[in-house]
Amino acid sequence: MNFRKSTYDDVDKILEIIEKAKAEFKKSGLDQWQNGYPNRQVIENDVKLGISYVLENVEKNSVESKSKIIGTIVLSLEKEMSYSKIEGKWITDDDYMVIHRLAVDTDVKNKGIATKILEFSEKVCLEKKILSLKTDTHEDNEPMKKLLEKNGFCYCGVIYLDKEPDVGEKRIAYEKIIKIPHKLL
Repeated sequence: MNFRKSTYDDVDKILEIIEKAKAEFKKSGLDQWQNGYPNRQVIENDVKLGISYVLENVEKNSVESKSKIIGTIVLSLEKEMSYSKIEGKWITDDDYMVIHRLAVDTDVKNKGIATKILEFSEKVCLEKKILSLKTDTHEDNEPMKKLLEKNGFCYCGVIYLDKEPDVGEKRIAYEKIIKIPHKLL
């Protein structure tokens, strides 16, 4: 597998993965991502800012190698204003990286791909000398809450979004402190 920054050539595939996730949310009665967000403009801006990443499955044979994007995530160092007002408490007040728009192609769901993306995200944090990952999710997004908790994220409280189109929407906040591998000490 290959984890890399997204390019403009990846936008259509990222949107396809996100649209599949939107359909899954709708089917399960979850109203997350049901209001036109995220859309092409958002994804293209993520790529432009250099904060969009993809996970590719690389298949190699004796003649060639072929890759297919199977997941996507946004990792941003930009401070979230909505995170400054939490009903609860963050683990740290240190610098942090924020996870947004994590999605896995439904064709490869339940195969540990989201966990792999989170593991790669931790490596990006270490490269940038950031030891805290923060994120939020819809209060009814049980699969995401379970994924985060399974991967060492701690529930920190509740925040309310401050950006369109979801101003005032309640979200469940999580944080994970990245452990520095011994070889880096």
